[in-house]
Amino acid sequence: MKSLRSLPLVLFAAFALQACATPMVAEPTAPVAAALPAARHVELPVAGRTVDVSVFDAVGQPAAVIFLSHGAGSSPERLMPLIGKLQRAGLTVLAPLHADSLLIAEAERQDLQTAFMSRMAELQAVSAYAQQQYPELPLGGLGHSYGSLIALMGGGALDSMLHARVPAMKAVAMFSSPGPIPGLTATPGALDMVAVPTLTITGPKDVAQPFASDPAVQIAQFDALPAGDNTLLVVDGSSHAFVYGEEGGYDDAIGLVTDFLLSRVAGNAGATRRFDDARSSDWIEIRRR
Repeated sequence: MKSLRSLPLVLFAAFALQACATPMVAEPTAPVAAALPAARHVELPVAGRTVDVSVFDAVGQPAAVIFLSHGAGSSPERLMPLIGKLQRAGLTVLAPLHADSLLIAEAERQDLQTAFMSRMAELQAVSAYAQQQYPELPLGGLGHSYGSLIALMGGGALDSMLHARVPAMKAVAMFSSPGPIPGLTATPGALDMVAVPTLTITGPKDVAQPFASDPAVQIAQFDALPAGDNTLLVVDGSSHAFVYGEEGGYDDAIGLVTDFLLSRVAGNAGATRRFDDARSSDWIEIRRR
């Protein structure tokens, strides 16, 4: 861990937060979608702190449980468009409120460098909680930006340095990445021990200062993953904020994300067929390696 102490204080400093109509009487009424279960909150002790973990139960019988790590300064609530899609797909989501979130009082909030260690501890604690509470369900990881790094660590990234891999984690999906961070992901071989299928979602406007100022670094990280079961979605026109559900191509991309998680985490045959048979479209370029 001594190498982490030598990281510059600005290591993560620039990551930012980034009507329904009434049917005619003669027409059949469309089926009403099942209501989404509201979040439950679990207070989990982690490294001397109490962490609020939002638990979003799946609609119907759950197929898997997903550890979800939000971006720098963000929160699970900001990811509700994504979480709702996951719930409807039969996935239970466990989303800790990380110590750098702007929802935490300033006096208690951690800067992004300090929060790295807290996030790593939360990855371990929430994953252990998932296995304890849902022993029959497989575990997957999902993250956005800074959270993508945390989720990928669960899949083996930086394992030779930090030993944070979660052996039970079967696959990881990532909306963007924070880019190549000096002393961490910029280190040669940083991703060599990733041992699970991955899905990366990015786009031509996917930039985040200071380490991902060029969208090409997102594709470079994908290319640096060990050859195997890795998929890249390049969504036309999308930015680093694509995960929030306000840009074109979102529904199509999330359909692929849920199929990936159901396939690679839960082993669903139908999802596997759909995901493996998916081809590039006008909205989304699909690359595999």
